[in-house]
Amino acid sequence: MKLETKDLKRLQWAIAFLVIMTLVGGGLVWSTLQLKKSGEKTFKEATAARKDIEAKLARARVEEQELRDKINRFQALKARGYFGPEKRLDWVEAIARVKAARRLFKLDYEFSPQRPVDAGILPGGAAAGGFEIMASQMRLQVQLLHEGELLAFLAELRDAVQALVQVRTCTMERIALGGTDRTSNAQIKAECTLEWISLREGK
Repeated sequence: MKLETKDLKRLQWAIAFLVIMTLVGGGLVWSTLQLKKSGEKTFKEATAARKDIEAKLARARVEEQELRDKINRFQALKARGYFGPEKRLDWVEAIARVKAARRLFKLDYEFSPQRPVDAGILPGGAAAGGFEIMASQMRLQVQLLHEGELLAFLAELRDAVQALVQVRTCTMERIALGGTDRTSNAQIKAECTLEWISLREGK
């Protein structure tokens, strides 16, 4: 089939329309692809932002729980009377009560002056927020019937006083038979070093 000039004139508008539609269609496809890329980018950014918010929220919840735990521990220490000036007179009375209740044969002790805790007790040092961790060292000599009495004495003493009683060193040895003290049935003598720990407001 042969196209003549008059046929081309009739088709020129159709061809022009076809070209225009092709260009419009191409533009729409390009715009759609750009919108898709933009949408994917926005989605990725929104997903990353959501994950970041979720991570921050999870950290905030963990920090909140840690803060609650610290507050609970602080309240427990406060309830035990660990804060404030040391109550040495109360300690002496408590020792006497426990000694009498447990009917210990012999008990001698001596307190050293109060001081900030050293690295041997608390490697992090004596500072604890707005407080200082203080310790009073006690050297204890006691005679007992058996080892269990020492453990029971220390446990009862910890419950009776407003301080954290920590055993630093403790040695025990059997008392030789036929000793000078014939009125005592003690079988063991123990020498211990205890740290009586309390907290006071920092300077």
